[in-house]
Amino acid sequence: MKILYLGDIVGENTLDVLPYAIEDIKKEYKINMVLANAENVTQGKGLSLKHYKQLKNLGITAMSMGNHTFSKSEIKEYINDSSIVRPANINTNYGKGYMIINYNGKKIALINLMGRVFINQPLDCPFKTMDNLLNEVKADYIIVDFHGEATSEKKAFFYDFAGKVDAIVGTHTHVQTSDEEVYKNTCYITDLGMCGVKESILGDDKDMIIDRFRSGVFDKLKVASGKEYIINGVILDFNDVNNIIRINLKYKL
Repeated sequence: MKILYLGDIVGENTLDVLPYAIEDIKKEYKINMVLANAENVTQGKGLSLKHYKQLKNLGITAMSMGNHTFSKSEIKEYINDSSIVRPANINTNYGKGYMIINYNGKKIALINLMGRVFINQPLDCPFKTMDNLLNEVKADYIIVDFHGEATSEKKAFFYDFAGKVDAIVGTHTHVQTSDEEVYKNTCYITDLGMCGVKESILGDDKDMIIDRFRSGVFDKLKVASGKEYIINGVILDFNDVNNIIRINLKYKL
């Protein structure tokens, strides 16, 4: 089974290029399923119902989130009945921390967790949360999106749960790492990277970010605009021996 997992999708304009990227990757790698982190789609923070529906129409089976899960309050109205998993270590009754996807007689569990290092948000321990989930989740394959700032926390989580899940993919920093590996048959990458405008800073307007650093004034940011996009992610190839392939593509509209 081959699963394409796209890194943080930044900005609604990126949805215009995703159909071409997904189609190309599907053809080349014979992809069975597409997953994505969607917490930054709508104006760079959160996910509106309109854009959620667009992602579903693109053939994205399920979406994980992160610290911007509830940045658009309308998500509370539809998240319970959606194909969205929010971080399981957020103490809320809205949404779900994992979901089971049925495909060709196999059950794929998608779990979302958020790191606590450098994240200014009340969260339960992701390690202990994962311990509890492993006692509850019954699936043929388990994929974890670990949404975190610190590479050390992601790596520690990987080594702690290697051999217990099939894949751990990091998200949040929007910069793709080149440390993909398989250890104890668990696929891992510290960060998937992002899908968004290439000439940007983490998907946001570069001049506004530079001004922040120079002035110390934190004006509201906006998503970058441009014609060249980067598409980052990985392909998870689940078999008796699992494998991970890093995806780093460029597209022009």
